[in-house]
Amino acid sequence: MSFDRTNKKRVITMRIMLKAKKAVVAMVASVAFASAAQAIELKSVTMCAFMMMGEGGPEHQMLLDYQAAALNWGVKLELKSYMNEKIVTEELKAGVCDLANVTGMQARNFNKFTGTLGSPGSIPTYEHLKLVLDTLATPKAAKYMKQGEFEIVGIQSIGAIYLFTNDRTIQSVSDLAGKKMGVLDSMPEMRQMVADMGMTPVSSTVTNIFQKFNNGVIDVTGGPAIVYDIMELYKGLEPNGGILAAPLVQGDMQFVARASKMPEGFAQKSREYFAGNFESSMTLIRAAEENIPKKWWIPIPEGKEGELNAQTRRIRLAFRDMGVYDPKMLTLLRKIRCKLDATLSECTSKDAE
Repeated sequence: MSFDRTNKKRVITMRIMLKAKKAVVAMVASVAFASAAQAIELKSVTMCAFMMMGEGGPEHQMLLDYQAAALNWGVKLELKSYMNEKIVTEELKAGVCDLANVTGMQARNFNKFTGTLGSPGSIPTYEHLKLVLDTLATPKAAKYMKQGEFEIVGIQSIGAIYLFTNDRTIQSVSDLAGKKMGVLDSMPEMRQMVADMGMTPVSSTVTNIFQKFNNGVIDVTGGPAIVYDIMELYKGLEPNGGILAAPLVQGDMQFVARASKMPEGFAQKSREYFAGNFESSMTLIRAAEENIPKKWWIPIPEGKEGELNAQTRRIRLAFRDMGVYDPKMLTLLRKIRCKLDATLSECTSKDAE
C-alpha cells in the first residue's frame, strides 16, 4: 500500500512539473515571438502539424520548440493540429499549408531519396542513424533534399520500429509464418515483406493498427517503444506475447516544405537544427525503450540475425528494382553500414546496393 501511495505521489508530482514546464515554455515562447518580431520582419507560414496523440502529446512539445527556433530563421509558424496523417498530406499538396510533418513513409510522396530511410534493415542501430542524419544535414546533401516544389527541411527520429507479437514462441523470421500482421496502406514494401515471411497482411492505418493488435484482430504489429504506454500495447502482449529485440526499420518524422514559400537559408538551418537535437530525441527514445518491462523483450537467438538480414536485403533490392526505393540512398546506407562493420558480406558483394 505504501508503495502504491509513493507511486501516486510521483505521478502527481510529475504532472505538476509537466504543467509548470509547459507554462514556462509558453511564456518564453511569447517573449521570443515579441523580441524576434522587433528584431526582424517575420514571414508567416502555416504548418499542418501531425500530432497522432493530439495536442499535449509528445509531438506537441517538440513542435512548440521548433516553432520557437524558427523565429531565429525569419519564420513565424502558425500551427494547425491534425491527428490524421493522410489529411495532412492532402492539405500540404492542396496549398492549405506550406509546411508539414509526416512520417517517413508518407514523405516518400514528396521525396523518394529521404523516403528510402525507412527501408527495412538498412539502419541497424542508433549509431548508424546518427551518421546518416548528420550526413543528410550537411550543405553537400542539400541538392537531394529538394524534389519538384517540395523540400525536406528536417528529419527527426521517432525510434526503432520493433515487432510486437501475441506469441512469445516466435524467435525468428521463420516462426512468423501463418500469423496476421497489420501493414500500413502507405507502405507497399511492408505488405510484400510480410507476405514473403509467410504472414497474412492486414490493411491498417496509423490510427487503428495498434487498436487491432490490442483487440486480437492481428497477431503482429510494428511500432516504436514510445507507443507501448501511449497505445497500451501491453494489452495486446498479454498474457504470452513479446517484442522481438531487433529493429525492423528506423522510424522518422520528416518536415516537408513548399520551397518557394520559405525565406532563403531556412531549409538548411532547419535541417541542422534537427541534426543538432539528435541526442535530445534519443534521450526520450531510450527512456521509452527502457521503460518497457524486461519480461516482454524476446532476444534473437545467436545465428538468427543473418536470417533477418538476408530477408530485409532481398526486400530492399526488389523495391529498388521496382523504383520504390532510391538507389542513391540505398548506396549511402550500405556505405555507412560497411564503415561501421567492414566484415559484412554485403560490403564485397557483386550486387551491393
